[in-house]
Order: sequence, then C-alpha cells, then structure tokens
Amino acid sequence: MDNIEKYFKMYGEEIYIFLRKFLKDEEIAKDILQETFLKAMKVSLEEEKAKNYLFKIAKNLAIDYLRKEGRLVYEEELLEGNVEDPEYIIENRDIWRPLNEIEKEVLILYYYKGYSYEEISKKLRISLNTVKSHIYRAKKKIYNYLKGEKK
Repeated sequence: MDNIEKYFKMYGEEIYIFLRKFLKDEEIAKDILQETFLKAMKVSLEEEKAKNYLFKIAKNLAIDYLRKEGRLVYEEELLEGNVEDPEYIIENRDIWRPLNEIEKEVLILYYYKGYSYEEISKKLRISLNTVKSHIYRAKKKIYNYLKGEKK
C-alpha cells in the first residue's frame, strides 16, 4: 500500500494528464486514474518498471472505456488497413531524424505525456506561440519525411 501511495505521488499527475488528453474528459480521466491505482494495488511493482506498468494499465483501461462507449473507431480503421499504426511507425521508423532537440521534446511532452500547449510553455519557459510553432513544424517535418520515404 505504501508503494502505491509513493507511485501515485510520483506518477499520478503525469498519468492523469495523459488520460485527460487521451479521453478528452476530465471526470472520466479521474475515474480511470483511480481504477489504474486500484488495479496496481493487487500486484507487487518493481521500482524500475512501475511507471511503464502504471501507464500501460491506464492506457488499457482508457481503451476499454472508449470501446465500451463506441468512441474507438480508430482501432477498427487500423484493422481494415485504412490507417497505419502510429506506434508501429514510431517504433520501426526513425521519425525523429528530421527533428531538432526542442521539436522532439515538445512533441514528447504534447503527445506522450499529455501536456497542454500552456503547460509546455511553462515547463520549457518558452512562449505559447513558440510551442505552437515547434509542434506545427515538427509535424510537418515528420509528414514530409514519411511521405518522402514512400516514394
């Protein structure tokens, strides 16, 4: 129980931000965050693997929720082959190659950690418009990189 409290203090906010961004609903994100830690209480977590394990539980619970609500259309499109799986692209292609360090950092904070533009601006101590510019340019560079790869 003590470890779960420790992990909640360490990772709870970060997981909540991720869930809020993923689900686009604050109340559901809070519910799933709570359910994540309730599930985690049933297992013994290793210090090095706790964060990944907690995020995986949260992501799976969120996906289950979206499926149940009929809001998970994306996965069906993936199975039909209409959309290429972004996780596959990230893991199996070097999409980071065209990006500079700040663009990588901003994308990771926005897409993986679920930070808002405002939160990124505060965290990196750069203006909101600069955050928007970095995200726009990074997405464009990745798009052009992947587009060029298919030729």
